[in-house]
Amino acid sequence: MNSQPAIRVVQDTAADVSEQERALQGWTQHYSQLEAGRFTGRLREIDAPGVRLIHETTNLRLHQHTAPPPDSLVLGVPSLESAPARFEGQTVGAGDVILFRGARLCDFLCYGPMSILAVALDPKRLPGLPAPNAESLTSGTFSSPWAAALRMELACLLADEAAGTEAMRRTGLVMGILDRCHQIIDGIASDRNGERMIGPSQRQALVNRARDFVAAHPDDVLSVAQIAQGVGVTTRMLEYSFADIMGMSPKEYLRMIRLNAARRALRSADPRQTTIAEIAMDHGFWHLGRFSTYYFQMYGEKPSDTLKRRAPVLA
Repeated sequence: MNSQPAIRVVQDTAADVSEQERALQGWTQHYSQLEAGRFTGRLREIDAPGVRLIHETTNLRLHQHTAPPPDSLVLGVPSLESAPARFEGQTVGAGDVILFRGARLCDFLCYGPMSILAVALDPKRLPGLPAPNAESLTSGTFSSPWAAALRMELACLLADEAAGTEAMRRTGLVMGILDRCHQIIDGIASDRNGERMIGPSQRQALVNRARDFVAAHPDDVLSVAQIAQGVGVTTRMLEYSFADIMGMSPKEYLRMIRLNAARRALRSADPRQTTIAEIAMDHGFWHLGRFSTYYFQMYGEKPSDTLKRRAPVLA
């Protein structure tokens, strides 16, 4: 029985704004063309359970009224080649993230060719993963130090349909996207709400709780968001505490812990019955090339070297 999630891929080209506004399934949209010329619009989507990746391009100045489906949360970033724009009256720059809350019509004006990358989250469909909490936020444009990272990640996934579709079947990749969304939304909420900083002893206690939480789930591939939820703090507070106490991010710490576990598995595995790919995926490394790079950087040898070392013992 195939347990992989169903992935829906959409490729659409429009020759009129009335066609473009209907392309995004479940959205309420009305587009007005504000510039003379022949309109061309394109849409690419990769839709996995609870996570929808979107890349929309248009070639002329447009005025849009747009709202995502109810209960959804959308984070969008302009491509670097996109023309200047305003969302809800606020300018949208390369370092900004556009936040949409479900079912609320928003005003978007692009002064020329537009290229927008977005991730739409449906908390009700997420497969057992925590959704970001944006209840305190309204739709708008927000400066974020992680806008460039989100843009690069979405562009890579949406550039190649086959590769992006295959990547979205992997739980670890979806967890990574969710972690990025948590990071951005927690950062915005903290800046707006003036999140209270905690002292060194409290940060140490928080890091200890987080490490205990990771140790209590040795068979689970955890995301940073799941750890933050497990210890009752925001991802931003968790990141601050790890940076101060451990000198690394929670994501780096998780990778180190998984590398340690993978090395133990390689050292005890029978190379005649086990592959490096199996061990890598068992420990949350979905990209074999990256696993090999991380492993070599950590231990100064290839995973295959560690695995082969057991061969004489088991012969």
